[in-house]
Amino acid sequence: MWLLQSLADGFSVPVHDAVLQLYRILVAVAVLWKSGATLLLGDWNRIRIGSFGRYQLEKRHGAARVWMISTFHKPLILARLAAAVLLLLGVGSRVAILVIVLGFVHELCYEYRFNTIYITLCLCCLLPAQRLGTGFELSGGTSTANSWSQFLVVLLTVDVYWNSAYQKLRSPQFMTGLSLVQQSYVAAAVRPQMTSWEYWHPATGATRAMAGGAVRTRWRAVATTVVVLEILLPVGLLTPALRSGAIVVGMGLHLAFMAILPLRLAPFTLVTLASYPLFMP
Repeated sequence: MWLLQSLADGFSVPVHDAVLQLYRILVAVAVLWKSGATLLLGDWNRIRIGSFGRYQLEKRHGAARVWMISTFHKPLILARLAAAVLLLLGVGSRVAILVIVLGFVHELCYEYRFNTIYITLCLCCLLPAQRLGTGFELSGGTSTANSWSQFLVVLLTVDVYWNSAYQKLRSPQFMTGLSLVQQSYVAAAVRPQMTSWEYWHPATGATRAMAGGAVRTRWRAVATTVVVLEILLPVGLLTPALRSGAIVVGMGLHLAFMAILPLRLAPFTLVTLASYPLFMP
């Protein structure tokens, strides 16, 4: 397994430079999507004076801290949008990454999401890379210039899967299938009030039963299957003989996740799937 070999050899195992360069491009696309969703889904004005969002933050953090958050809110959204374009083009990539990370850290002050933390850490993993490339041109050949960054991204993605499985195993609400029922109920209740295509589920008898509060054996089976897949996926991605099947299963799993909140989860889905080629040395 190249991950352990790279660790034992001090990250001197050569990797394909083009793989991390493609990853840089896809991460930039995800940041552009996330920033665009921020503008289009109401986040632009969510901390304005008199808004419910500002009221919630002031109750939680106090007026002084919220004033600071709101002061930098819109400038940082625009800054990270511009930085995402630079990262996509490979122009001043490290500076662009730092600006985006700053913007995401600011976002976490008013909207704490594990997906945002993951994307932020993935961006940080790109900082040690020596060959991030420019534009959309991918380099040929292998070197150790990006080995450390590739190792970090893979290790982070493995941790995301296993930590997610661990959290689900500890949650009776998830393991009994109740979370799926509640999600379907909320989606059915909120969907008519939404102006954007945010909550989406296929109109099937299964989802109607879930929205009606049915907790059945099959929903427990679905929850258990998700946990098992999250545990096994990293192993499959790191094992050459199992990698192709693991990629297909992983794509299907993430597309199912994205069906819950398509606009919000699309950036996380793209960044996670973009890490799959990095599991190959």
